[in-house]
Amino acid sequence: MRTSRRVAYGCLTLGRRPGPRPGFCRSRTIARMQLAIFRSPELSPGGRLIERTAVRGVLFRGPDLLLLSSRHGDYKFPGGGVEPGESFEGALQREFREECGYDAVAVGAELATTREEVAAIDPEYDVFGMTSYYFECSGGAPLGEQQLEGYEAELELTPSWVNVEAALAANRRVLASGVGVMRWLVREIAVLEWLSGRSR
Repeated sequence: MRTSRRVAYGCLTLGRRPGPRPGFCRSRTIARMQLAIFRSPELSPGGRLIERTAVRGVLFRGPDLLLLSSRHGDYKFPGGGVEPGESFEGALQREFREECGYDAVAVGAELATTREEVAAIDPEYDVFGMTSYYFECSGGAPLGEQQLEGYEAELELTPSWVNVEAALAANRRVLASGVGVMRWLVREIAVLEWLSGRSR
């Protein structure tokens, strides 16, 4: 995944989704929401679609979130793609170990989803579609060792405990600068804005 100055999406905020996802309980205090759909404007309707499902963790310690900071100064939620045969819970626990060096993270209620559709890199497809499921998490024991993939190491992803408002402000600054803008930045801003609104 490379940096790009072109992160232009159409954004549609949606309402409450019906019913909890099988295998996951509804939080007593937080309703599951489909927060937004992000679609690159240059995509043609009806293109060949490749799908990816991702899981991402929302882990608070007091007022602070466990996020991954990059060398560009932005923040992203821990998480990534669900591999074949993995459960959502297992995939997210693996991502916490690999990206943050945190073990034994408890995965709780599904909080929200986002949807992204961008141009596919694979020439056999036209559209890369990804649905991200965000889960409320707790606990976790720091192991102190990350296992980053190539692009993650290149971005110098580092686990950081950071206030929601500070992370949101940092992401907005990076987006406005147009330098080091990753595809996930708009998505993570939408989720951070939602979390910020809940805390008021």
